[in-house]
This record gives sequence, C-alpha cells and structure tokens, in this order.
Amino acid sequence: MIRAYLVDSITILRWQGDDMHNEPVAAAVEVNINGYVNWKTRLIRDINGEEVVSSGSAYILYNENLTHKDRLKIDGVEYAIITVKQLKDFSRTAQEVFLA
Repeated sequence: MIRAYLVDSITILRWQGDDMHNEPVAAAVEVNINGYVNWKTRLIRDINGEEVVSSGSAYILYNENLTHKDRLKIDGVEYAIITVKQLKDFSRTAQEVFLA
C-alpha cells in the first residue's frame, strides 16, 4: 500500500564496519531504492537520548534494518541518519529514517 507513494530516488550507503583503529574497513556499499522524502523540520531523540533537530525524514521499504552509521544520499547530497523508526505496512515492514 505504501509502495504507491515511493516516488523519490534514494541511495543507501551501507556502513561496512571499522577496524581496530576506527577506520572504515571498506568503502560503503551503495543500494538504490525508491522512497518518500518529507522535508519537515522537527525535534527528535537520537540514539544517545538527546533532543536534536531533524531536517526531514524518508519512508523506505528495505529488507535490512538501517543504523545510525549508514547514510542516505538524496539528490546527490549525503545525509546522516539520526534514528530509525519501524513502521508496519500490512505484509512488510517500512522504515521511517530521520535525517540530520
């Protein structure tokens, strides 16, 4: 049902992990999907429980859970992920990703 609204092109940059020196193990893997981007500023809580400003959110259908270490690229601009909220869309799980 939510699939009809997924009209924006989004690239997920999957984090591959860090080595013992906190350097990235490998370059981020890019995954192209469609989603819905809502550019509405709001206050949300990050993973540390602090209240921060989110510049927008993206609704996506993706089989793997995203973390705050992944990034989203929208219209050629990379955005950090503040937090991810799981949504239920009947047979699939959608994710609302809040962007920094």
